[in-house]
Amino acid sequence: MLKETRSRWFAAIVIATVIPIGLFARSCRDDADASTPIGFLATYTGDTLWPILFYFMGRFCLPNASRWTLLSATLAITLTLEFGQLWNPPVLLWLRQQPVIGFILGNHFIWSDVVCCVTGAFCALLIDVYNHRHSIQTKTEK
Repeated sequence: MLKETRSRWFAAIVIATVIPIGLFARSCRDDADASTPIGFLATYTGDTLWPILFYFMGRFCLPNASRWTLLSATLAITLTLEFGQLWNPPVLLWLRQQPVIGFILGNHFIWSDVVCCVTGAFCALLIDVYNHRHSIQTKTEK
């Protein structure tokens, strides 16, 4: 029970941190020059944080799920959303015009987004592993 609570708290903290950073990065993206360090961060940070958000939403809802299950689900969901941007039936075009739904579904397929999804998913896995190891060390030190 304690492990579930810690896992959920950590996931909630990650989610609460990732959302404003991702939204800020997305708001700076349009004017960014990806050839500069700041422009690179503005261009790719939001897309990399997206799978981290999904991973830790999964960790919050399913605190006992295996890391590999969460990683697989995160990659399946985020890559489906990315590759789904290649499909443009009228109903999806209409949904993409709706502010929140369009933000979730995305509008344009770009290969760099696929790289960001995979990178973000594995970063989430590493964060989760680090948190698990750190919580074990903290528990054994007490």
